[in-house]
Amino acid sequence: MLLRRSGEISEESYNLSGVMGDADVGVEDEDLLVSIAEAVCAGDPVDLAHMRAEAIRSIGAEKFVDAIGIASGFNGITKVANATGIPLDTRTEEVTASLREQIGIDNYSESHKTSLYG
Repeated sequence: MLLRRSGEISEESYNLSGVMGDADVGVEDEDLLVSIAEAVCAGDPVDLAHMRAEAIRSIGAEKFVDAIGIASGFNGITKVANATGIPLDTRTEEVTASLREQIGIDNYSESHKTSLYG
């Protein structure tokens, strides 16, 4: 949601369906950023070490620290929300409905998984 709003403010256009891997989004170093996020979620120490070395070589230590902090934070926040059963608030659900449909992120929700496997 923030990327969409940031794009509106800066008059940039991003392909948000790319967030789910369908296409390029249009942000600088996005392939590397996706690799960082995937390594964080996988949690393999060897992969993380390789990713860290590659990222520092490619984008520098400062940008890597920002990227790994953001990826780790989002990973943790999602796990906490899911573990405690915190639902998406009504306002956010309404405002993000078209975005969530566009990128298919609802397919990862606990309620969707329950409907498939419950």
